[in-house]
Amino acid sequence: MRDVQPPTPAATELGRRGFLGRTAGAAAGAALLGGLETAPASAASKSSNSSESARSSERDADRPVRTESGLVTGAPAALDGVTVYKGIPYAASTAGANRWRPPQPAPSWTGVRKADTWGAACPQPVTGIAADKVPVLSEDCLNLNIWTGAASSRERRPVFVWIYGGRNSAMWASQPVYDGANLAAKGTVVVTYNHRVGAFGNLAHPGLSAESGHGGSGNWGVQDTVAVLKWIKRNIAAFGGDPDRVTIGGWSHGSSFVNILMISRLARGLYHRALLAAGVQYTKDPALGHVAGGYAPLATAEANGTAFAAYMGTSSTAGLRALTADEIVSKVYAPGAPAAGTTFGNVLDGYVLPTTYTAAMVSGSEYDVPVLTGNNRDENGASPTLTMTVAQFRAYAASTFGDRAADFLALYPAATDAEAAQQYNNYARDEERVSTFLWGTQFKETAGNRSPVYNYWWTRVPPGSDTTNPIEPANGAGAYHGAEKYYLFGNLYGTDRPWTEEDYAIADTTSSYVANFAATGNPNSHGGRQSLPGWPALRTAKPLSMELGDNFAPLPAADTDAKYTFLKDYLRSQTTEY
Repeated sequence: MRDVQPPTPAATELGRRGFLGRTAGAAAGAALLGGLETAPASAASKSSNSSESARSSERDADRPVRTESGLVTGAPAALDGVTVYKGIPYAASTAGANRWRPPQPAPSWTGVRKADTWGAACPQPVTGIAADKVPVLSEDCLNLNIWTGAASSRERRPVFVWIYGGRNSAMWASQPVYDGANLAAKGTVVVTYNHRVGAFGNLAHPGLSAESGHGGSGNWGVQDTVAVLKWIKRNIAAFGGDPDRVTIGGWSHGSSFVNILMISRLARGLYHRALLAAGVQYTKDPALGHVAGGYAPLATAEANGTAFAAYMGTSSTAGLRALTADEIVSKVYAPGAPAAGTTFGNVLDGYVLPTTYTAAMVSGSEYDVPVLTGNNRDENGASPTLTMTVAQFRAYAASTFGDRAADFLALYPAATDAEAAQQYNNYARDEERVSTFLWGTQFKETAGNRSPVYNYWWTRVPPGSDTTNPIEPANGAGAYHGAEKYYLFGNLYGTDRPWTEEDYAIADTTSSYVANFAATGNPNSHGGRQSLPGWPALRTAKPLSMELGDNFAPLPAADTDAKYTFLKDYLRSQTTEY
């Protein structure tokens, strides 16, 4: 959720995020119309039966599965024994009259639809992205992908729904970094999907609010997510999935969708666990004013929408819907476009997001489901390439902590510029962990929830660079914002980083945590051959996190008790409640 800039122009090259890896073979087969049963493949990684397993996958992929809109066939996935179904519509086109309206029912088809090609991505800027990495862009983009290793539609495997993140660009579900074959091989049914983004996904406008029937507008992408969850409820059993064991997970902006749906009434009963990567903040953390998890009040968002309409040369919703998608993208994201009218994010609309994060906690309306959430070592302004002078560091301390600046500098002392950069990193990393832990205490104590929270701290640096996924930064430093995505999915295969055996082992462990969490709401081992380092649930009286990546072990929420107390008191003293 965070991608926070450090407090100085000299502090450049911020990190982003990362987690998962190599897998063994999977149970063979795809879900079918009628009871296809095949023997599970060997659990060893490509065994001597791999050729037969691959042929079996091809046969299974050709067998139709019935959805409410019609029959579909899939294609063999990246791992033997797993079938992928690509580009299945879950709602109608969002063009024309459907633009900036809730998703409408998907059209039906006759015959058998070959779900072997990725669906279109939603309109967005793609400047600077290699043409061979850009999918078809269309407003007819509400489609989803399913990976399953189920041998029969009678199986009831846990379902893991992934929500991509990003900032207006490279936001689509078909990137290799979101490949679900490994998690499917570990027993889950994985769903990724495309949802509306940018101006198409978040525009609020007085005219749209007037026609909505509930007095608000915006959050169209979140409403797309609700439509996906409803589609899963009605259809996923045909693919061997359990509609009563659904985990929603997301990264960064996608994580903010999960956070919203934990408050919204629109998705209650449609999911049963929540994973927030680049996750949550304490609800009085000032960072919420400028990270993906933040939101604009409806009046502010509507004023932006009015400015947007004026910028586009119209004042009516009909005029806005008459514009082409290309016109909107080219003007909104043009160099030099004014900030007023071209800034879009989540909206406190009173409907999709009915109340503030703090009010949801205080009222006890935060959804009581198991939560897995965490952050990365090199985000929130921290980066191994950070530069900062002592003067800048002291100025930051004075402006942020006021009359407690001296206390801060005593905890994070710096006499040289190199020490200033290092101590800022130390502070940013401590503050991130403390903020997440305090959110957990709110979830447990303020909201009174009984479900467990599992909080993590990601430390592994992915090697090299990745040209296969446009969402990955060209020069992400350290354990950057987003680096854990590989390891969460365990899909190191199919990307072009120079992965090591250690990366594969880390990925296998981390993806097993995810698969376990999706199955039971607890990431830990549950008998059988699997043995994972123990991950303790959050205890409000013991400020800890779980390191994932370079090590798998609990670590303090801050480097010392004194730092924890200082940062806890600072965050709790804030007067703005998000």
